[in-house]
Amino acid sequence: MIDKHSPVPIYYQIKQLIKRQIEEGALPPGEKLPTEQMLCDRYGVSRAPVRQALLELVQEGYIYRRAGAGTFVSGVPRPTSPAVKTIRLLAYDVRWVALLQQAVHLWNAQHPEQQVALDVHMPPQSEFHRLLCAEVGEGNAHDLFSMDYVWLTRYARMGFLMALDDVDAEYATWLRSQIEAPVLQSNQVDGKLYGLPVQTDVTGVWYRRDWFAAEGLRPPETWDELLAVLAHLARPEVRARYGYAYPLAFPTSTAAGEATFNVLLAFLCPDGNGITATDEAVLLNMPCLSKGLAFLQRLTQAAALIPPDHATQPWWGPPGALAEGRVAMTFGGTYEWPTIAETSGWEGEAELLEHLAFIPAPRPTRTGKPIASLGGTTLGFSRQSEHLDLVLAVLRLALEPAIALPFFLRELQIAPLRPLNTLLLDGTHPWLETIIPLLRIARSRPQLTDYIQFSRLFQLMIEEVLCQGVEPEVALRQLSKTLNILFTK
Repeated sequence: MIDKHSPVPIYYQIKQLIKRQIEEGALPPGEKLPTEQMLCDRYGVSRAPVRQALLELVQEGYIYRRAGAGTFVSGVPRPTSPAVKTIRLLAYDVRWVALLQQAVHLWNAQHPEQQVALDVHMPPQSEFHRLLCAEVGEGNAHDLFSMDYVWLTRYARMGFLMALDDVDAEYATWLRSQIEAPVLQSNQVDGKLYGLPVQTDVTGVWYRRDWFAAEGLRPPETWDELLAVLAHLARPEVRARYGYAYPLAFPTSTAAGEATFNVLLAFLCPDGNGITATDEAVLLNMPCLSKGLAFLQRLTQAAALIPPDHATQPWWGPPGALAEGRVAMTFGGTYEWPTIAETSGWEGEAELLEHLAFIPAPRPTRTGKPIASLGGTTLGFSRQSEHLDLVLAVLRLALEPAIALPFFLRELQIAPLRPLNTLLLDGTHPWLETIIPLLRIARSRPQLTDYIQFSRLFQLMIEEVLCQGVEPEVALRQLSKTLNILFTK
């Protein structure tokens, strides 16, 4: 019933199951829900995803809590106005939908004369781009598209999106002053703000803090230190002591999609100058990229360092292995926190941080500065929407502190707005105190109209080197030729 190996968050699967039972009448109004522990036992999960599922159902009006009595079904919430306008969202990542649903709930409470409903369609990730292009071509596009920052340029220049400047210039100007600098850079195209960012993340290295402490290991800051740590963790007696199979896991192929390029970028371009890319030309710093690829290849070719099935692992494979205690370290991103929290069974931030820690990717030497790759989810506004003013008015609520602050505190993720991050850094959440400052070292991925193809070619090249043993220089020369054909104008 619950697929723990799915990219769809566990909490969202539970939420949808309960929501469907309410909508289909299997759970009628007034029915008392099972306790949290009973739901945990039913679905074979920890309390964290059950609590989040119930919390969002409360916020959306499907259920309510009565102190000392339990949780009960309210029924299917329906806007009271006959003139309900529906905001249609095509979502790539479902986790951030809750932020919008809360904004819709607040809007309806404040505007009984103009009720809105949120209709979310989340296709398989492999179908997202095809479906988006198809519906635009048919003239039936959703009002909103949630997407990775790096896709904005493509769809803005194709004319699919409306810039916020052209919907509400005053609000766009204000929003620019609030957005974190690297996030702003990633959400602007040709000087206009095309994305309304709702989440931000950075890449780095996860490691088992508890095992490192017990072994007297320090988190590695350089490539040589990483090799020394992995050599220690690969010892049979150390692996037997903690029960893990391999010291390290990380995305190495096209099976992990964009995560392969995004997560490994800090190793490929440790000084930030490995790739210079525009729509007119892509220049590769061959010595820099070759050095990074050779180091990563050394990790994949060393005996007993990473799982032998690494080439077939999706992006959620490495964080899942870390959460289940099958590896001691992973290369990943802060966006993996919810996946790890749901899978591990550790309850809450404090317990998870007893076991895990997160650091920037090691660099070649200490003379270099640490670097991270910037990622995140943003909302693009469809040119075909018939009520963009209303859509933006509702979504403005999503970034108001009353809604956004509790959301980011619950998800324990970096906010895209500087004032929100200032509020999040209140000294009560050590995880946020760790990751929000990493924005200072975050770099955007190339902003290209054909970024999807660009990234795919890099993923294929990385797969050849790390999974098939092709020499880095050979793979890079072929990649350079292909990129020159596609991008030189």
